[in-house]
Amino acid sequence: MRFFPLFTRALLGAIIVVEPALSAEITGTKLLSDLSDTTFDCMQDEIPLVWRFNEIAPEATFIHYTAVLHGKLIKATYNITSNGRISSAEYGSERIVERSADGSLKVTRVDGRVMTCFAR
Repeated sequence: MRFFPLFTRALLGAIIVVEPALSAEITGTKLLSDLSDTTFDCMQDEIPLVWRFNEIAPEATFIHYTAVLHGKLIKATYNITSNGRISSAEYGSERIVERSADGSLKVTRVDGRVMTCFAR
């Protein structure tokens, strides 16, 4: 049985059915805009890190970022793929970036590792 409405009433009381939080993939200029000039507090597996982007031009084909991981500053670059995703030769290939209902970003690498980030 599928529930499409957010709230459903049963005959003998009220049953509240809440649909799961949906994520929407972000690509292209929307992705660049969401990352531009932003610092994120992230968790990858059990590892906390800080992910930082300077201002990004909407037509950028690559973007520089920094990460602070285990107290070390890492500087790296993402390429923007033809389908508007970020890709990194240094740390695995293309990533899928999704915006969750709570406003966080979910960044999934091709190897399945996921990083969850909240903007500061």
